[in-house]
Amino acid sequence: MWDYVIISVLTIVILWAWKVFNWAWLEPKRMEKFLRSQGLKGNSYRFLLGDSREISDMYEEAYSKTLGPYDDIVPRVMPFIEKTVKTYGYNSFAWIGPRARIIISEAELMRVVLNKHRNYQKSFRVFNKIIRLAIGGLVYYEGDEWSKSRVKLNPAFHIDKLKQMLPSIQSCCGSILSQWKDKMSENGTGVVDVLHYLEDYSGSVVTLTLFNTKFNDEMRRNFHYLRDLTIMTDTASKPFNFPGSEYLPSQTKKKAKEMEIVVRQSFTSMIDERLKSRMEGVGSGDRDLFDLFLDELYDNDKKLNSRERKRIIEEAIAQCKLFYFAGYDTTSNLLVWAMIILAIHQNWQARAREEVFQVLGDSNKINNDHLSQLKVVNMILHEVLRLYPPVMELSRVVEEETQLGDLRIPKGVLLQLPVALLHRRPEIWGADALEFRPDRFSEGVLKAANGQAAFMPFSWGPRICIGQNFALMEGKVFMAQLLRTFSFELAPTYKHAPYAAFTIQPQYGAPLVLRKL
Repeated sequence: MWDYVIISVLTIVILWAWKVFNWAWLEPKRMEKFLRSQGLKGNSYRFLLGDSREISDMYEEAYSKTLGPYDDIVPRVMPFIEKTVKTYGYNSFAWIGPRARIIISEAELMRVVLNKHRNYQKSFRVFNKIIRLAIGGLVYYEGDEWSKSRVKLNPAFHIDKLKQMLPSIQSCCGSILSQWKDKMSENGTGVVDVLHYLEDYSGSVVTLTLFNTKFNDEMRRNFHYLRDLTIMTDTASKPFNFPGSEYLPSQTKKKAKEMEIVVRQSFTSMIDERLKSRMEGVGSGDRDLFDLFLDELYDNDKKLNSRERKRIIEEAIAQCKLFYFAGYDTTSNLLVWAMIILAIHQNWQARAREEVFQVLGDSNKINNDHLSQLKVVNMILHEVLRLYPPVMELSRVVEEETQLGDLRIPKGVLLQLPVALLHRRPEIWGADALEFRPDRFSEGVLKAANGQAAFMPFSWGPRICIGQNFALMEGKVFMAQLLRTFSFELAPTYKHAPYAAFTIQPQYGAPLVLRKL
């Protein structure tokens, strides 16, 4: 009897060992041979680790140093990709453990990938499974499910709807600027680390305008938990996951699950309160993004079973997490870098301030016509997005073997689209591509990019960020209010150290010297 048991165990061990050997060596070597046959170049595959160790070492070295205020940030926030592209060309390959990733840096091919969203899908499913705890809803959907959800949510971001949000946005902005005024000394100056204040601004705007909810400590905690969850999923400088690792317990997974439960309970309470209000007829005529999530539950004539009701609520929770995190992080990211860059480039700060006073005059209320006249402010925000895009790279996974230009791409390969490198290509943006020069956008985005569709801070194609106009409007309102309230420059303690934490963040904060006007 024991002979049969031993034989069975040995058979299982041998089969498992063969599977691992195939995954860790044979399949990557076959893939490398195929990629080289397509004319792609990259590092030779190294058993099990691929490029993981080199990536980790390069990030460690890059983050150990700060930059000068005029230095290019790419060598610090994506050092390995920059090195690979410089060494092997705009289209090349690298390895995350045994998984091949193809880096696509040509604008035309990047557009193809982002336009054909059914062929090239979001890569979340090949990453650490924690990502599903943090990001869901629209950004996670594919195919018809995505199309249906996008159509459903579009009304919340229609231009007429956005115009109605202006008073609320201006109120949120005024609250932050008042807090800064309170920090000024008798001579009207003070040092303020603006980073977390800008997060509170964007957080209050999202909760108030999209969810009709007050921004409080609970909402602030939700954001920080969601951001921590996304950082936990970052695979840029972490080792790969071996087969079956997603089923193994770990402290990181335990902590992630605990944080997700807290966020889920918070949004569930919000959903329960909203459903109760709607059933009582409170605010039934003022519909926001939250109502669109729950729309199917408002129809009393529609009989829903418990499974359908649970599906709608689960989808609503996922959408809440997505829009809350994205709306919170993206705009605060844009504004903190806009303030830092204008603190460096005082001439552009002065030009923008002059425009703001000219357009707004003594008006206490900002309307859509005012925003459309802020040409310099608009150029500045676009140039900040070019040099400091919220996400430095986009990634997609190939669903079926497909032709991309002259390349034949196998199923399952991860494609990386380095937006930051595209935004710095001299042949597209000119010999001064690394310089902060907002006037390149004076005649529009297409003209700035030498006639090419190469400006992708909010992605591109059908899946371009649904909230891009919302983010830009929110940014313009804050800059307009800021520029006629304060002048600002870098504090002596400021260190220029952008780092990749899902979005690009200032590693040591953003202390600035503010002077009340």
